[in-house]
Amino acid sequence: MNITDNEKISYLIIGYGNTIRGDDGAGYQIAEAVAQWNFDRVRSLAVHQLTPDLAEAIAQAKTVIFVDAVATLSEVKIEQLRPNYAASFTGHYADPRSILALTCTLYKAIPTAYQILIPAVNFSFDETLSPVTIKNVDLALVKIKQLVSQQSSRRMITYDRTL
Repeated sequence: MNITDNEKISYLIIGYGNTIRGDDGAGYQIAEAVAQWNFDRVRSLAVHQLTPDLAEAIAQAKTVIFVDAVATLSEVKIEQLRPNYAASFTGHYADPRSILALTCTLYKAIPTAYQILIPAVNFSFDETLSPVTIKNVDLALVKIKQLVSQQSSRRMITYDRTL
């Protein structure tokens, strides 16, 4: 698959997590919220985990933003990512850096990539987010909107709940 930069979407937001494990669903919920913005050339994927089949969608984006909840932070963290070619896949699960490496290997594409980590405190069986995580989800959405709105002029979106 060879697509030109003009054919690529500007942003691919991949929010992932388990929606029945409390705050772990924050990334998933963020991807669903981004879908409601209707920005041109922005695609949003809400998935339960990162899997190798995401590489094709990633190859079609200029910039990819991975969003996940973590228990080890006290504030939203945004970091740029580079591919990790040394990483190996365990079963069907992968981390963002290994997915980027796979994307490069299979499709010769390396989009600019970021990871947004959302502080989370509750990973028990629950379908709601904790107040702490709700606050951090709102902050992350503001940061994502600032980033994508700089590139988006027309209104249209592609949204897939899962691949």
